[in-house]
This record gives sequence, C-alpha cells and structure tokens, in this order.
Amino acid sequence: MSATSMLDIDENLVNVLIKCTKDGLMMAGLKPSAIGLAKLLHSKGNVSSIIGFVGPMSGSMIINTSDECACFMAGRMLGETLTKLDNQTLDGLCEIANIIAGQAKAALSTTDYRFDRISVPSVIVGNSYSISHYRGMTSVSVEFELPEMPITPGERGTFTVNISMMKI
Repeated sequence: MSATSMLDIDENLVNVLIKCTKDGLMMAGLKPSAIGLAKLLHSKGNVSSIIGFVGPMSGSMIINTSDECACFMAGRMLGETLTKLDNQTLDGLCEIANIIAGQAKAALSTTDYRFDRISVPSVIVGNSYSISHYRGMTSVSVEFELPEMPITPGERGTFTVNISMMKI
C-alpha cells in the first residue's frame, strides 16, 4: 500500500504539486527535492506566503519556510544575496508563490481540481498563528529540501508547499 493511499491523498495532486514547485523554482536555478508528504500543513517555519484561488475549486496555496530559506530562495530568484527578512525578501517569496500557483493553475486546468483565478500573494511573518480549513477540504502538503542551500547549525534548508481546496 502506498503512502498516498494510506493517507487518503490524491497521488495525481501530489505529483502536480511537486512538478509545479520544481518547475517554478527552476528559473531561480533551484532544484528542490521532495522529502516529505502530509495531508495537512504543519507550519515549521517563521514565514508563509499565501495565495487564494477561486473557480470550480476554491482554496489556497501556502509556502511555509524558515527566515534563512526564504532569504536564500528569494535571493536566488532576484539574483542577489539576501541575508535578512526585509521587504525585498518578502516580495521575492511572494513572487515564488505566485509562480508556483500559476504553474498549478495551468497544470490543473483540465482536471476536477480546476480553478480560474489566483489572488495577490500575502505574507505572514511569525510563528504564532494557525490556519484552519473547512472539514472535507482536499489538502496536500509536500516538504522540499534545497540541496543548493549552504546550511549552518540551526538553519533549515527546507520549505513546505500546501494546497487546500474544495468544490464550491
């Protein structure tokens, strides 16, 4: 029995999320590796970028990561070295979320998970929050590792991409 069937997760949705994340980060020269799978988002990082979407399916996509990983990803996207969580870093993380959500919108356009519009990204900074969804939503979280990111003790080179949706 596969992990996706044990967790009651649609394997096609997992594969789309992995592909869209990899394709979206490719333009920043990043090659994330999927290292974990969960049905719900368990935010470990201090920074999240959230994009809502609407259509036949409505919901949100969330990228959750550490400050260090956000700086690294945004810096690679912008072609700069970013070392602190400032407006430039947060804008870069929003752009990454926007790219991944756009990839997902295109990839899911011919499936039962189709949505028509995505919102402007928002950012949450801080670790004292939780996100609740309606019971019965389809939700998938994939954790990724960035092998390109140099790690020092106490840092995490990982991030999680979550998509949660329901038919409206």
